[in-house]
Amino acid sequence: MSRFHGSPSLPSRLEGSAAWLSPVLGFARDSRGGAAIEFGLGAAMLVAVAALSFDLYSRVAADTAVARMAVTMADYVSHDVAPNGDQMKELGAFLRDHELRARADVVYVTTAMHQPPGSPLPSVRKLWSEDQKLRFGDGTATGELAGACARHIGDGGVPSLPEGFTPMQENEVVIIVEVCARLTGAGFVTQKFVAGDIYRLHAVPARDASQVPAAPVFAARHGPTLVATMDGAPAAGRPVAEAALSS
Repeated sequence: MSRFHGSPSLPSRLEGSAAWLSPVLGFARDSRGGAAIEFGLGAAMLVAVAALSFDLYSRVAADTAVARMAVTMADYVSHDVAPNGDQMKELGAFLRDHELRARADVVYVTTAMHQPPGSPLPSVRKLWSEDQKLRFGDGTATGELAGACARHIGDGGVPSLPEGFTPMQENEVVIIVEVCARLTGAGFVTQKFVAGDIYRLHAVPARDASQVPAAPVFAARHGPTLVATMDGAPAAGRPVAEAALSS
């Protein structure tokens, strides 16, 4: 007598399992069934590999695009001794929309560094740095990006030069553009290939070595008058048109 009242015996359970598995085993033994199973498994693997490959390509393409954005912005700023902040904003937005071409929060940190003359050469000094106005996307996200993006401006505003620009020549000015991007889109299979912040840097000497470039000037409304601003404050209270003509 079984000690487990009400429970089916082992042979009966095996018989039930065999009855349930017999159609499946028969289908698998059939050559056509085996081919169908192999095709299904192979197709699923191919789809997964293709999706992962596309996600990886998207990340690599975004890295390359952000690098080009840094090059373009640095080249633009280096040509002007009085950079137009509003044109820099337009260029930054254009590059995000047409160069990166992906949903992303983007921050540009633009810094000018100058090597004063002397023997021996004194420490490089920061002329100006702009990271407040060139932010595109969610305010919280761009604030986090800006805090981590200025990697060549240390504590207390002490600058450090990228590799290849040390030592600088007397009176040389270097324009450094750091671009940080946080992609907000998700991949087909995983977000890991498209998530994470992207950091790229480009540094070039200022084109006009005879003049020290001024900080970018932005336009803002102060009451009914549109005036030029520098670092968020009115630039001597001059209207934008007058400031542009005199620069």
